[in-house]
Amino acid sequence: MARNEWIDAEQRVDRARDLYEQGQLAEAAAELRAALAAQPDQAAWHFNLALTLEAMEDCTEAIASFHAALELDGEDVECLNCLAACLAHLGRYPEALDCYARIDAVDDDYEPSYCNRIATYTELGNHEQAEVMFYRARQITDDCPVCSYNIGNSLYVRGLVDRAILCWQEVLQLQPDHPTAHGRLADAYWRQGERELACQHFQAQLGVDPDDAETLLDYGDLLMDLGRYEWARRRYAQAAKLSPTDADVYVSLGELAMKSSDADEAERWFQTAVTFCEKRPRARIRLAQLLLKRHDVAQAAKHLTLALKNCSDDPKLLEEAGQVLMDAQLTHQAHRVLGRLAELCPNNAVVHHNLAVTCFRLRRLDEGVRHCRRALRIRPNYPLALRNLAIAHMRLGRLDRARCYVARALRLVPASGALQGLQRRLARRVPWWRQLWRRFGLRRRSDSK
Repeated sequence: MARNEWIDAEQRVDRARDLYEQGQLAEAAAELRAALAAQPDQAAWHFNLALTLEAMEDCTEAIASFHAALELDGEDVECLNCLAACLAHLGRYPEALDCYARIDAVDDDYEPSYCNRIATYTELGNHEQAEVMFYRARQITDDCPVCSYNIGNSLYVRGLVDRAILCWQEVLQLQPDHPTAHGRLADAYWRQGERELACQHFQAQLGVDPDDAETLLDYGDLLMDLGRYEWARRRYAQAAKLSPTDADVYVSLGELAMKSSDADEAERWFQTAVTFCEKRPRARIRLAQLLLKRHDVAQAAKHLTLALKNCSDDPKLLEEAGQVLMDAQLTHQAHRVLGRLAELCPNNAVVHHNLAVTCFRLRRLDEGVRHCRRALRIRPNYPLALRNLAIAHMRLGRLDRARCYVARALRLVPASGALQGLQRRLARRVPWWRQLWRRFGLRRRSDSK
């Protein structure tokens, strides 16, 4: 290669570095490709191109460039580590783990690889191995914010929220400007019911990144949960400016309008959400609710049908859809949805009770009784399930059982007018054999003597 061509290629790499730092990633990638066209045997340049492509969220091309760099220098542990992280991001976990094994063969004290392995094992659900990686990393250095952050995520997924909070607090001690730790703490405190602390960390997270639309949405949801509707509306408005085509923003605005009892505004926001994303099930479920209030059952059913195609197996969405279907008197559809939900959530008493109600509406009384009894095994003190069981047994002619269930329910809610009325009805009902005595003058054997 001529000296001028070599100098030109190096100058392109220098320009690429400057463009990268200025955030002009596509231009930086173009300069690096031009440099590599002239000098393709430079592993460092392939590595820099891979990092640029990864920053552009083009992981497939980034992986190709990482491999090109490793073909020239197969023992570059930094390149192997970045390749593994990129593979894990695409869900290609076995390939990522192979890269980590190659790192161990070269340098098993390379601490950054353990940081990433914690995240990889967390994604795989292998939390025991994630902890092993954390403690191996701690043997090398005990003040790594990345390790503490990643193991915090593993603990949070397992429901060990207190321990996760301690990890993320440690992250902020080591790195006060960490890009997402405040957001994770906000989620954790909200989950624990400490909503004011959650608000503080959402505010701190927005101080780190004021243009984070996802944090604005989460913070708005929390403010709506707290009843601070005007503040929630402001957060949602900010998110809408940053992500004007994000359907989730308009779903949240619609939920807020429903909380404010503005049905027309809510409908407009949900329609906007559906416009930007036709497969948004929650928006369609909410539209169905609003249409039912206007007695437009046909349109409500249309939206519910489309919502159910995209609910997948999300229990919360299935529960909401099932309730709306019941409200619409679409009992067969509600029965199918709640049946699937009962498979997904076998220990949810409310789900089994609602499924029982659909059985009663379909005149499948014995099946309804079974689901009601299942609900009571999960939640013994469930007055509504006891009342419906009593009604079912009354319809089946099992009056003694019906009276027992009413008595149990009244012990829980003695002031219930509905239960008191049911008890009076049962008191007036007599068994069939007593009705025969009254009608035909039948006597017991002892009476005829």
